[in-house]
Amino acid sequence: MRQVRHFSHTADIRIQVEADSLEELFLAGASVISDLLKPDFCQEHKAFSVLKKIDVRSPDITALMIDFLSDLLTHSYTSKSIFCHIEMRRLTDQMVNATISGCPVDGFDEDIKAVTYHEANILKNKSGNWETMLILDI
Repeated sequence: MRQVRHFSHTADIRIQVEADSLEELFLAGASVISDLLKPDFCQEHKAFSVLKKIDVRSPDITALMIDFLSDLLTHSYTSKSIFCHIEMRRLTDQMVNATISGCPVDGFDEDIKAVTYHEANILKNKSGNWETMLILDI
């Protein structure tokens, strides 16, 4: 189960992400990036020609998610691609190793400058799900 809620925010996009596992939370955050860069692209494409590896280490799980999403965003811009599939090879509280797969695009519909640490704080909510707020600088 994944849940994503958008909130209005001046010059930024503010999104609450919730999932029943840490892996699903990371995947939900990644799908937010892809959907903002090119809405519905991943629903229309199933064959992927661009493969990249992400290997990130951070001091805590919240920083790890922001760093992971920042790497994903960097790969999107440097490869001019949308990454629709993520294979999490290893995820701990301080490291993530993943393979991302996607397709080249001619351009992006939204310009995301950065995934910020502002308001990010991964925690388990009263329902037992993992959640965090993501603020994307646009």
